[in-house]
Amino acid sequence: MKSIKKNRGVAGILFVGLLPAMVIFMAFSMQMSQQMLAHSRLLEAAEVASLALIASPKEDEDKNVKYARYLVDRYILDNSEDVDVAVFTRKCEYKDGCVQASGELAPFSDFVVSATAKYTSWISYEDVDLEPEFTVSGRAVTRKYLPQSVDVYFIGDFSGSMGNSWKNGKMKLDVVKETIKRVVDDIEKFNTEEKSRVALLGYNPFHVKQTDKTVRVNAYGYYGSWRKKYAYNYARSSPGTTVRRMFDKPKLYNEILEPKRGMSRYEVERLHTHNVNFAKYYKFYDIPLTEDYDEFRSQLMNTKLQAGGGTSSWNGIIAAAQEANKATNLNPEQVFIVLSDGQDGDKNYLQKLVDQGLCKKLRSTISAKRNRFQSNSPTEAEKTKVTMGVIGINYKVNESDGFGDCFGKKNIYHAKDGEDVYKYILNLINEETGKLKD
Repeated sequence: MKSIKKNRGVAGILFVGLLPAMVIFMAFSMQMSQQMLAHSRLLEAAEVASLALIASPKEDEDKNVKYARYLVDRYILDNSEDVDVAVFTRKCEYKDGCVQASGELAPFSDFVVSATAKYTSWISYEDVDLEPEFTVSGRAVTRKYLPQSVDVYFIGDFSGSMGNSWKNGKMKLDVVKETIKRVVDDIEKFNTEEKSRVALLGYNPFHVKQTDKTVRVNAYGYYGSWRKKYAYNYARSSPGTTVRRMFDKPKLYNEILEPKRGMSRYEVERLHTHNVNFAKYYKFYDIPLTEDYDEFRSQLMNTKLQAGGGTSSWNGIIAAAQEANKATNLNPEQVFIVLSDGQDGDKNYLQKLVDQGLCKKLRSTISAKRNRFQSNSPTEAEKTKVTMGVIGINYKVNESDGFGDCFGKKNIYHAKDGEDVYKYILNLINEETGKLKD
């Protein structure tokens, strides 16, 4: 019994002796908990402000700071004084070598928000450095990938079915043309170091190129004028030969004929009939790669650019590959977009070409070309990138007919209306989302 009483006495003495230390430890723990909670809350507020600014930047830095302070104040409610907020942005571009050094795939802009707040401590005891006030700081960096210079090749289906009505009574082709124009308007507004470029490569059973030359007939009562056009067929004797020679000059299938001196009435009649029929069937033409957006839009929206005939998508794909291959001073991103409303006339031919390496050869050839920002010893991030996609115009593209293996199943889209077409094109061209930097 005496032993128990003795132990109780010792325990009591120990408790009384340790009580001040326990109280100090509890107070220290409470203040540390308050500081950690305050820091976590402030860091979260800085992240929210940074994301908000990158999504909707203001006109100048002062307004950015004002907006960031407003957002931080909404989060931080128990601070003792005004929150000190600082905002600055930094750009990383090709021209200063920053993109190449960073290893990123595109130019970017970092929005940095720093915030500092002062708090009144829940418990203070200055003898053990538990101050009545404390200050915490938080900093968040949000990275936004900027629109980069791209070369976009619109590979358009100009078959007869594209002339059918779609939404609001408009022809599918008109909806597509208006959507491409809208995309080009956006591209023009992109604040890129170098201008992006656009091209249109059309196809029905053939591919048609147009020149600036005008052919005129005025003899024996036959009158007419036509732009000089050529219809090409890129398919050769076999799928293997087609792929092997895909960058060679294509076979001339047909053309607008030019009159010659001394032609007979019969010859003039035949030439006139031929040119009239050619113009009726080949109502489209390509628009070569250009950064002259006004000229591109003018040719695109021309009423003479119409649909007719069957479908052979490979003629458009190979024509686009050749257009990219002959281009110089390439932009870092090469984007090929097929816009089609139905299957090819020969449902299996594209798959045969893909099996022979059509799309692999396109990617490897174009990606091996030097782009305008590439250094002499380029990293993988600097090299030319090739993006390919296909958008079904009110048509669910069959993945097994060549498009899936060529473009990748994740790059096949089904557009139910013009807004879908617009959204999917922009998705293929560029990603402009912001993300918190690690």
